[in-house]
Amino acid sequence: MPNIFISYRRDDSSATAELLHDRLAAWFARDKVFLDLQCIAPGEDWRRLLAQRLADYDVVLVVIGPAWYAALESRVASGDDDFVRWEVAEALRHHKRVIPVLVDGAALPAPDKLPPDVADLGRLQALTLNRDTRDRDISALAAALEGGGLVDFVGRLKQVLRLGKAGAGVAIVVGAAALSFAWVNVFDLLGLDTRTASFTMLLGDVLFEPVISDRLLLVAITPRADETTRLSSARRNDYARLIAIASERKAAAIAFDITTDEASAADTALIDAVRAARRDGARVVFGFKALTPTGDPVALPGLADAGALLGLTCIGQKLDNAVLGTLAMRIDSRVYGSFALHAVTDAASIERIPRTEKSLPVRVASGETSVPFSLREVVDRADRDCPARPPGAELARLIFPVSHRERLRDAVRRIGAEKLLAEPPAPGAWRGKVIVVGAAHPLDVLQTRLDRAGPQRYGFEFQADAVNALLTGAVVTPVGFLAQWLLSLSMVLAAISYRLWRIGKSRRLDVAVLPLAVIVYLGVMVLLYAKFRLLVDGLYHLAAFVVTWWVLAALERRWSHATT
Repeated sequence: MPNIFISYRRDDSSATAELLHDRLAAWFARDKVFLDLQCIAPGEDWRRLLAQRLADYDVVLVVIGPAWYAALESRVASGDDDFVRWEVAEALRHHKRVIPVLVDGAALPAPDKLPPDVADLGRLQALTLNRDTRDRDISALAAALEGGGLVDFVGRLKQVLRLGKAGAGVAIVVGAAALSFAWVNVFDLLGLDTRTASFTMLLGDVLFEPVISDRLLLVAITPRADETTRLSSARRNDYARLIAIASERKAAAIAFDITTDEASAADTALIDAVRAARRDGARVVFGFKALTPTGDPVALPGLADAGALLGLTCIGQKLDNAVLGTLAMRIDSRVYGSFALHAVTDAASIERIPRTEKSLPVRVASGETSVPFSLREVVDRADRDCPARPPGAELARLIFPVSHRERLRDAVRRIGAEKLLAEPPAPGAWRGKVIVVGAAHPLDVLQTRLDRAGPQRYGFEFQADAVNALLTGAVVTPVGFLAQWLLSLSMVLAAISYRLWRIGKSRRLDVAVLPLAVIVYLGVMVLLYAKFRLLVDGLYHLAAFVVTWWVLAALERRWSHATT
């Protein structure tokens, strides 16, 4: 049922306006039809009330009598306020359904004779109330406003067919544009893809905190006053003791997010500890960030020969946030495993990084297994923080949920190295656990999407999240190109369906439906990420939806204001 606002000049057509109000109020409900003489109580601010009612009402009947245009000309010439003109201009500006109602033989003014703000009034289809058929004309108007009658049905059907035909053309154009933009990553060039994905993952990580595996344990090394740039190589005695403790407590692996490129007096003890742990079945992992000229990881000589696994520790950044982990890196024909991969898998060798599948084949002692990853990436520039990763290197990347750092620092899953060395746990207490060891060093901090105030998370804590994702199966998979395009097309069709369904209904629906549709779609993207580990780049879909919506809405307004 429409809300009807009657605009008129009191010195031109007040009697007809009152009659029109009474008949329409009888046809609909009285509170659905507004007339200033009937509906403004003494003492009310009529200017504020008229503005409020114009905003609330979706149909505006402009009653035009013989003196309507002359009064407009007079007020334009004298510069006086003309609130009838203001009502009409506001109704047109807010895209209300405006219907000129001609009474007492008046004619509709031509658009070129009207002021610019109300010129569109002269282009609208007018309704004439004749003296001898006035009752019948008002009944026809009421039936048309109510949406009943064969004429109205045919009119709506014509609008639906016309807009549907336009919608098909819009779908082709917008669908092709979405395909092209996605193909060349237009939004990614502007950084918008990353921001949208980060926002989706941020909401998912906040609203649905990721599960942290019971097998994961962190050990934090607090630097001494003299260790201003890095941990001293003299600490390798401590590393050897930590390895022995982990092995005696039946840990599955102990992984040090620490590089060992400088020799020290404690190297023999460290290598002996690694060799002993390997005999007991525990994995020992150390990180590396650089390669020798022969392509070997830069690490302490003899460490790899003793059985230590060397994993790449470089972290991927986008828009200054750490967002990507690494599972493996291929340079020419050689493939290197990452810190996280070796922490959870006793990988003897990796033959290749698949181009299509998102599963890395890894050879282990018992045969071959596969480890999931998120996406394949080819590096296009050098990174001074990761000299092991040259331009052209091929990476198997990891996208995963980020834990709140307070949860990673909880006493249940994080122990200080000094306390651990002084008070080791009981034998067998760490059976099957993966121990991630790193330095709580102020120079080794980074920022993730959850660290909004700046770099506040230590590098080994980010590595622990990557390890946790592999332990819990929480590796996120971006939706493929074809699926992205089909989702864009579905959003285009959704916008077309709504615009066709909405024909003949209040335009106030648009104010609620458009933002609600965007919010609902964002909610779906967050759920897909948090519950199903699927990352949808919704920016293309929302852009396709909004563009289709806007184009069809503009066409509908243009056609509804045109003379038929």
